[in-house]
Amino acid sequence: MKNLFNYYLTFMNRLWCQLAISYALLSFFAIILIAIMLNSINNYTNFHTAITLENVERIIDSEELIVTQAILDTNNIEWLNKARNNIREKLINLEQGSGSSIYRITSSSSPKVYIEIIDKNGYPLISDFDDFSKEISPYLSKIKSQDAIKNSVIWLAKNGAILADKELIKHDTEELIGHLRIVYIAEFDPWIQFKSVMIFLFHIWGKVLLLSVPIGIICGLIASRYVTKQLQKMNEITESWRQGNFQKKISLPNDDVLMRHSEHLNNMARDLEMYLNLKQNLAISDERNRLARELHDTVKQKLFALGLQMATIKTKSAAMEVAGEHIFEAEAITREAQHDLMEIITQLHPIEGNNTSLFERIVMIAEDFKRRFGISIELKYSEFLQCNTYTEHHILRIVQESLINAVRHGKASKIVIASERHSETITLTIIDNGVGFMTEQKTGGLGLISMHERVQELIDGTFDIKSTVGVGTQITLSWRNES
Repeated sequence: MKNLFNYYLTFMNRLWCQLAISYALLSFFAIILIAIMLNSINNYTNFHTAITLENVERIIDSEELIVTQAILDTNNIEWLNKARNNIREKLINLEQGSGSSIYRITSSSSPKVYIEIIDKNGYPLISDFDDFSKEISPYLSKIKSQDAIKNSVIWLAKNGAILADKELIKHDTEELIGHLRIVYIAEFDPWIQFKSVMIFLFHIWGKVLLLSVPIGIICGLIASRYVTKQLQKMNEITESWRQGNFQKKISLPNDDVLMRHSEHLNNMARDLEMYLNLKQNLAISDERNRLARELHDTVKQKLFALGLQMATIKTKSAAMEVAGEHIFEAEAITREAQHDLMEIITQLHPIEGNNTSLFERIVMIAEDFKRRFGISIELKYSEFLQCNTYTEHHILRIVQESLINAVRHGKASKIVIASERHSETITLTIIDNGVGFMTEQKTGGLGLISMHERVQELIDGTFDIKSTVGVGTQITLSWRNES
């Protein structure tokens, strides 16, 4: 029993089952609502179609023979009552339609019928007019006006009471033997119509339920298949994120709920990618700074000491006579090693500052290069901008790499660094007058590759390099700034 109950809970927790139940209930109530609306509209239309002067006159004509016989046999009260009851029953149960679609006005109204049968002398043989209720009082003046209603069927009020007067003629002698007068009141009653609808629903709810169940199951299966398919797509993308590939994005149809979730996950993936990249770059930066410090504190100091030893040896005339040429060559190699080591240390350890803008740091880098390499660096910038640490790190690395390439490989003597801002997009241009190179040929170095990769890490980052042999090189990069 416990296993059966657990299986039931598992079955009910399935997505398609829950959706099927929801759609079945939705279908049930939707069909019920539609049935109520159609039934009410149909009854309202049939009611006004049934209550017509022609239908009332037709019923009166059908009972004319019995009423005539009742008047001729005045001593037989049974004929009079039979005639009155027949007319009342037919008017109260007035029908519209035929076959299985017959409508009775008692479904929407509680009709009232008042009948009076009088002889040719105006003496009432039987009369209900003494039982008039208050609702008839507004029509009394018309009812008492014999001339106005003589041998006719008229409305006492529009869509209200009907007054009928029928002359009764003896067929063999064509003699007037009396009158049949009827007041017929039937008004559409919402409360009676409501009770009629409830009875109608009581008879059809089982059929509606049987119809709703397969609709719910079919819709539940279709909806669950759609949702499962979309969730599978999301799972595949998130699995690629788990493996470190954040290039894939979730792309779903224009569905309100799933679209909001997919956008949320895409934003989360972008933030996570930026966080991981930042963390990775910070780790790389820390390692580069550590290497720069180690090189500065060990190799650079030893090279400096070696340079001092070379300078001391140069003061020894005996040593200079024996190995002067080799001493000068060793001193030149030592200076070149110191120069290369300073370039490596500068490339590994950028100039940092906590409260300075990006372009102020670029100015500091430019001043350091001018001091060490004796080149001209012109700076053109429109404003100082504050960038986030992640963006600033990449930009400073690209600037350092560009300046080192211009000095070391391009042999440039003049460099121009210019910046522009258009809305949220910043463009940085670095131009030198070096020897240039052919951009279509691979250089074999990692400098340009590194700059390309760093720009791709920026938001909407673009990188472009143009170079002409004998003229110089121009590097242009842009990105969307989010400080």
